[in-house]
Amino acid sequence: MTVLFLTIPTAGDRAHLLTPLIEDSGVPRDRVIVVATRPGVEVPPGVTVVQDLGSPNIQRWWNLGIDEAVGRGATVVAVSNDDVRISPATVPGLADALRSTGAAIASPARPEFPLGLHRGNLVPYAPRLWGSLWALRVDSGLRPDSRYVWWYGDNDLDIRARRDHGGVVLVDVPFEHMHPSVGTSQNPLLAAQTDRDAQTFEHQYARLLRRSRRRARWRSRFTR
Repeated sequence: MTVLFLTIPTAGDRAHLLTPLIEDSGVPRDRVIVVATRPGVEVPPGVTVVQDLGSPNIQRWWNLGIDEAVGRGATVVAVSNDDVRISPATVPGLADALRSTGAAIASPARPEFPLGLHRGNLVPYAPRLWGSLWALRVDSGLRPDSRYVWWYGDNDLDIRARRDHGGVVLVDVPFEHMHPSVGTSQNPLLAAQTDRDAQTFEHQYARLLRRSRRRARWRSRFTR
């Protein structure tokens, strides 16, 4: 039986989007875990709030919400930004796809890739996972890596899910990310951290990225 939870990290400055997100998720309020990254975050009644007032680290926030959900009996945890729009079919649709395919992670569709299960085939590398909304099958053993503080953690999850776990399944569900990259572009500290995360990613996956770039150059010679 699938026991579906939803976790959302938030600083509390997007309540106009957070409340509809929770209402439209189709997840009961007692299975919604909000990770509050600032004091005084307001959430709808019945929602569980877990505080993390340390330095920004979105992977740590994701893991905190996932661990809290698992401790309450979750078998699937949907992880969302606080600035997405969905429908009541979105989160259950991701959970259903995990159950039917055995994938480690489900994500809303990307137009450049076919629907369904994606495993292996990492070269040339292109991410399938949307970092702003995804669902994790907790018994897959896959978890976010907190070495990635602000960026590239979703790419790392995407690679490990497709290479080492059950894969990533892309699902045709309603989904819109309202403010991609806005917080990062407006905060010099986060922009600098993004550069450091890029270096971590380049180091960890150096061989994969070199092979991907060689493949891209080879393809470009025959498509001009």
